[in-house]
Amino acid sequence: MSIRDQIALFEELASIDSDIRRIDEQLEKQRGNLGGMRSDLKALEERLQSDRESLTSLDKARGELTVEMRQMTQQIERSREKLQRSRNERESNAAQRELEELRKLHRDREEEIERLSSSAEGLRSSIDVAEGKRVEITRQLDGTAQGITASIGDLEGEKKTRTDARKQVSTRLPVVLFRRYESIRTRRPMAIAKTHDGTCLGCHLSVPPMMFQKMLRQEEFEQCPNCRRILYYVPPPSPSSARDAVDGDRSTADPSRA
Repeated sequence: MSIRDQIALFEELASIDSDIRRIDEQLEKQRGNLGGMRSDLKALEERLQSDRESLTSLDKARGELTVEMRQMTQQIERSREKLQRSRNERESNAAQRELEELRKLHRDREEEIERLSSSAEGLRSSIDVAEGKRVEITRQLDGTAQGITASIGDLEGEKKTRTDARKQVSTRLPVVLFRRYESIRTRRPMAIAKTHDGTCLGCHLSVPPMMFQKMLRQEEFEQCPNCRRILYYVPPPSPSSARDAVDGDRSTADPSRA
């Protein structure tokens, strides 16, 4: 197999690898979108569960305090009766102190119930907002999950096709060259580079003149001393080809020239 045939295989392999990288990026993005929505929904449901449990605890505590206040109201009434029945100053003072303590405890319970009621109302508002968000995310997830799943399936199918094509191309390259290519690819996404005039088009630095002279004979591959890519020579495009390419670009950009 000539070096020109090997160059064509390298370029085909690099193109396939570029496609696979693009597919992997799209797969990561699609899976990230789906995973992000599911993660948001899970976090929201956990928050709702926690808020509902807190609200239940608040309501329970408030109920217990309400019962306790009713009992205190009855005790206050009994203390008033005891005060009215007091037969001397000592009994009167004792009954008065008991009544004041009960009234203070009653006020404390009222304040605590008011605080719990305020907290419960805030939690109910928070639960209502979170529930609305949960419904919205669930609707979005139901609407997009099917499309994202189908897109992921298409991308995985495309990746398998390109991976199969890669295997076919790689088996046609000499084993030593393919291993070198794979070794470089672990460090650089693009493992090959061209040169027209002694400048590596991968890192845009000049190679030694003697190396470039060897490459002109197109007998074997070299590695760029700077970026370590597999380097090969291709003739520069002819001036007429370059002009045709420029004219084609201008014609595409300006419909009036068509």
